[in-house]
Amino acid sequence: MTNLSLFAISHIFALSFCLVSIITIAETDIKLPEIQFHNVLSESAAPVKVQITSKPVILLKYNDLYKWNVTRNEIIYSTAIFGHYTANWHAFDPSSDAGHAISFWSITTDGIFQSFDNNNYELRAKWVGDE
Repeated sequence: MTNLSLFAISHIFALSFCLVSIITIAETDIKLPEIQFHNVLSESAAPVKVQITSKPVILLKYNDLYKWNVTRNEIIYSTAIFGHYTANWHAFDPSSDAGHAISFWSITTDGIFQSFDNNNYELRAKWVGDE
């Protein structure tokens, strides 16, 4: 190899390293929210089982609140089981949730609702199962 080709290869590696570093820094600057699940089903209702990707199953009784912080900027899948009913949704979706301080989730008899201000909620998943 000539000195010129070694020079070019070393610069290509240096440039690649810089690009990877810039991408990593850009991803860490994205604000990732705290997630809050709140069970607001009736007091007499059975607890809800919630499974979040890579976390143990959470059992939420009436008025229980579960919180955790998102640590990776990727979709986090969730499933809730309430009696014979199941709901599936994204507990975190970077395309819509990144940049918010808190993502509030409310578990109700109608389904799973999301809010970013804890006032205005939108239905994100309906219960599916035996009627």
